[in-house]
Amino acid sequence: MSWVVNYDDNQSITVVAAAVLMRSPLQLREELFRRLEENQSRVRVLLAYLCFALLNAWTIWAAIHSFSGAIAIICITSIGWLWISQHLLGKVEWVDSSLKGARRFYRVHVGYRIRLLVGLAVFLGGAVYVVFEASHSASQLTSLGGLLILIVISVLGSNNPARIDWRPVLWGLFLQFLAAFLILRTSVGHDALQFVVDQMVVFLGYTQNGTDFVYGFIPNPPNVCGMSGPFAYTSLPIIVYFGSLCSLFYYYGAVQWILTKLATFLQLTMGTTAAESLNAAASVFLGPTEAAVMMKIALLTMTESEILTTLTAGFSMISGSLFAIYIGFGACPTYILSANVMSAPAVLCVSKLLCPEVQRSKQRKIKDFRFPASEESSGLEAISSGAVQATKVIAAIVSNVIVFIAFVAFLDAVINYLAVRAGLHGVTFNTLLSYVFYPFAYVCGVIDDPAETMKVAQLIGTKTVLNEFIAYQQMSTMLLEGKLSVRVQ
Repeated sequence: MSWVVNYDDNQSITVVAAAVLMRSPLQLREELFRRLEENQSRVRVLLAYLCFALLNAWTIWAAIHSFSGAIAIICITSIGWLWISQHLLGKVEWVDSSLKGARRFYRVHVGYRIRLLVGLAVFLGGAVYVVFEASHSASQLTSLGGLLILIVISVLGSNNPARIDWRPVLWGLFLQFLAAFLILRTSVGHDALQFVVDQMVVFLGYTQNGTDFVYGFIPNPPNVCGMSGPFAYTSLPIIVYFGSLCSLFYYYGAVQWILTKLATFLQLTMGTTAAESLNAAASVFLGPTEAAVMMKIALLTMTESEILTTLTAGFSMISGSLFAIYIGFGACPTYILSANVMSAPAVLCVSKLLCPEVQRSKQRKIKDFRFPASEESSGLEAISSGAVQATKVIAAIVSNVIVFIAFVAFLDAVINYLAVRAGLHGVTFNTLLSYVFYPFAYVCGVIDDPAETMKVAQLIGTKTVLNEFIAYQQMSTMLLEGKLSVRVQ
């Protein structure tokens, strides 16, 4: 460091080194920022590994303190180890060559006939078990017959029955029964699903904190004459919370990683293309709009069969943001989540019956699919952007619910007026739906009580013709009145 000293006869010594000392921290900061910018990717990886190391230490400490209470954090840490293992092993040359050799051996030495025989043996074994279990109950046997009827109807409605590929159909049925067996017949599967459901309910329940802060006592009014909070202030804010979290996870790549693994499993088993497998996997967690937006890059080159599969998935599953809303209506969370998971192979199964693949898909491989890049520049911006986008969904839901409820009331008045003129009383729009959809409710296995079958037919008709929100609202009333049994739920 150089010192510059000025001497004056009438003044003391002035040291200019202070200017140098003031300039040095600024230079150091600029140099530090420049270094960080040059090594931005390395710094991020270092911070990620540091956080993961702290997570492992915390997991070990929590497991020692209380293993049962640390199951959630153990699952999160295990997923992290799975991702790191796959990422590291993918860069090891001998591991990659071994996997390619295994695939080549499978294609060359395990012939199509052997694979077909093994698949048929597994499928027939499962079918025999299902028939044996269903034979003990008339309602279960009716449900099995109803499944076969729906398959026949799908084949009759197919645009090209001669070109139906039965691999996705048979595998779709098998995966549904396998999921049902693991959930309903094994304690491990049932407990695991119940654990996931409980954590989801608790996780989504944190929305109440933000709702109470913004709306005050409106979501939780005083208990006066059975007064309850308005639907728009109690249930719909969950969509904002879930939408922002999905946007955050998508920004960091977590959504893409999970969907890729699920889609790979569906593609390996059912033989479906990358686009329709990814869309079916996305619809399990995301809504039809979010899943379609994620597939916007592939929409331009999709085949007719893939487009039908995309539309079917959107109308067949429940988005995660609506999960807590339907629970608030009285629906069992375990039933909702299990049905949503089982719907993924069911969607692919039915779609390939109605519209078999006769064109050459341009999205056969998962690795060739490109997710839309996140438009946000930071995690905080992703949270804010997801919340803003969710408000549009809330506005659409509120508008549609208002319109459909008013429309149903109008139809009830018109139908009742016409029925009274003919001497019939108590005839409403829901009554007509009950009679029209009664056969569908019956083949679903609701055969013990005709009145209960009529109620289920009404719910199916309302969801099909009008709106699922109206159907769940009606189901909530039926549950409070004790008109639906556990099996019917």
